[in-house]
Amino acid sequence: MSRRFEWSWKSKIFVCAATAVLVMVVFTAPAFSHNPADAALIYDQGKQTLSVTVTHSPFSDSHYVKEVEIAKNGQVVGKYPYGSQPGDTFTYTYKVPALPGDVLEAKATCSKYGSKTGKTSVAPLR
Repeated sequence: MSRRFEWSWKSKIFVCAATAVLVMVVFTAPAFSHNPADAALIYDQGKQTLSVTVTHSPFSDSHYVKEVEIAKNGQVVGKYPYGSQPGDTFTYTYKVPALPGDVLEAKATCSKYGSKTGKTSVAPLR
């Protein structure tokens, strides 16, 4: 004789609650982390440097901007990895030779979730 398993009301409630918790954890994980809010670029043609100001907060030992990628005219010219960030808003400066009309981009990538890209064009000398 086979005995058919019957769900008790306690088992049904437990399975439903466990499933709901699992779904919330899986689908809300990105909400606990966020991409950088801003990546502002300023190019100094005289010094041939690109300053990238990133806003990303709150940060911690495990939640920070882990990389800044620099591109010129759509081609990556440098990737700069980091193990932490110095504050909520910070500026890194990179040596980037560029001519008037060149388009520079910087993508700041979060260690947990997402990225933010800033863009600027090199203005003609005055």
